Amino acid sequence: ETDVVPTYRSKPKYPPRAMRAGIEGVVTLEFTITEDGTVIDPVVVAANPPKLFDKAVLRAIKKWKFKPKIVNGKPVSRRARQDINFNLR
Repeated sequence: ETDVVPTYRSKPKYPPRAMRAGIEGVVTLEFTITEDGTVIDPVVVAANPPKLFDKAVLRAIKKWKFKPKIVNGKPVSRRARQDINFNLR
């Protein structure tokens, strides 16, 4: 799902090599949001440029919290997709 809204975000650390080179990019992740809003099983499904920002994003997304999806009055886990942008501005 792409309609997920984080209630807490941990900003990924900009990789020093990318910062020095002035490189910006975007990483698309898929992950599971559990019943309590935590993130498990994050996987990079797309990255531009490839591999440069992956470690930083995977470390950060595990600290994010989301509002859980409610079905029939109960929180349920769900798969989600999120783009994370790296901008120097």
